[in-house]
Amino acid sequence: MRHASVPISFQTLQVVSDLRSVAATGFGGLSERLNAAHKPLLRKIIFDQKCVLSVSDAETLHADLLLVAALPEKGLDSFLTATALLIADRLQGGAGEDDLYWNWDAFQEHYRKGSSPIRAALMNGFRWAHTTRRVNLEKVPEGRDLQTYDGDDLTRIFKVIARSMPSEMRDLVCEAAPEETRHVHRKALENCLEGSCILSEYGGWFPGEVVEIVSLDPDHTAHSACTALVLLDSIATRDAGGRMAFRWEEQSTRYLQMKSDLGTAILAGVRHLHEMAMEWKPYSGWAPDTLVEKAVVVPFPKA
Repeated sequence: MRHASVPISFQTLQVVSDLRSVAATGFGGLSERLNAAHKPLLRKIIFDQKCVLSVSDAETLHADLLLVAALPEKGLDSFLTATALLIADRLQGGAGEDDLYWNWDAFQEHYRKGSSPIRAALMNGFRWAHTTRRVNLEKVPEGRDLQTYDGDDLTRIFKVIARSMPSEMRDLVCEAAPEETRHVHRKALENCLEGSCILSEYGGWFPGEVVEIVSLDPDHTAHSACTALVLLDSIATRDAGGRMAFRWEEQSTRYLQMKSDLGTAILAGVRHLHEMAMEWKPYSGWAPDTLVEKAVVVPFPKA
């Protein structure tokens, strides 16, 4: 019997994408724990069926996957991979029958032993499965368990990026405002950069207006630095104004094309917003079919 899949949302797409990546990365190790004759089927399930088990697949492989997911002492990596595959199947309405409550109850400390991206993917998988009533947990994952990157580390990095703007670049940022208010923005920007770098602590409009304008212009020389400032404010406020949610909708492709460490930092910050605040919702007004076709998930950092 197949269960209904979880309704389509950005959160579902993101969580399932991360779980699929864990499964794909760990395919080789997991296949070694199974009967050799089942390797082609496992490959098909993970890579062709995107971690959804058919009824026939479940009859052949589900019990074996559950066994691997219950024996961390036999191999932590394959244990984590099997767990990711089972959660992904459950969230997508696959044929796996087990709700994994016992696994969470017994092995949450083992999930914490995975590398940070794998640990975060599993913890977010269990959290979203609980939120969407695919499993009922007594204690839901929270805080650092859910986060690939430490929030304090990201804050320090973004402050360095923002404060690295030389004086001439700061002038260019403020040229986005009408000439009569540029000097006010310039002074406010200086105060912000010398202080906490949190835009909302400096009145919002000054220097928020020019920073936001520049962060929406990928060709501006200060685009990355201003995006860092918007991310700092979004992390501090859980993106209460939806500024980074909007920017992800509009500029995700450009962020993905950035090859520098700045691009990596921006993607890390966006991922942190998803993991920190379950209510973070880019594409919130999109129809489900459009979401599936066009929404962009934040890339999974390989372990």
